[in-house]
Amino acid sequence: MKITPERKDIRDAISMLSEMSKGENAKPVAKKLYSLIAVPKRRRVSVNLYKIDKYTKEGDNVIVPGKVLSIGSLSHKVNIAALEFSGSALERISKAGSSTSTIKEMVSKKNVRIII
Repeated sequence: MKITPERKDIRDAISMLSEMSKGENAKPVAKKLYSLIAVPKRRRVSVNLYKIDKYTKEGDNVIVPGKVLSIGSLSHKVNIAALEFSGSALERISKAGSSTSTIKEMVSKKNVRIII
């Protein structure tokens, strides 16, 4: 029995990644993200800002296949895409001068890091 998420944006992200991970022109990033996102919500990752800060450098593109939480801070500017952001994480991201985007936009970029 396949369980589909209730939120439309998550369903759209899963179907988009499913399409991008098939065929001859499949992107390896899309395949990995699909396997990490197409799971029940309780099995998705939650990543704190300090972990993003620790494993990235200035100007990196980061995808979190789950939720970004607000413990810690960012000391440099990064571009972050995730399924969800906590309210206080969004505030801290904008204070650091970093930006957020959708997973669809981020998958098409080069040099993307997946943080789990």
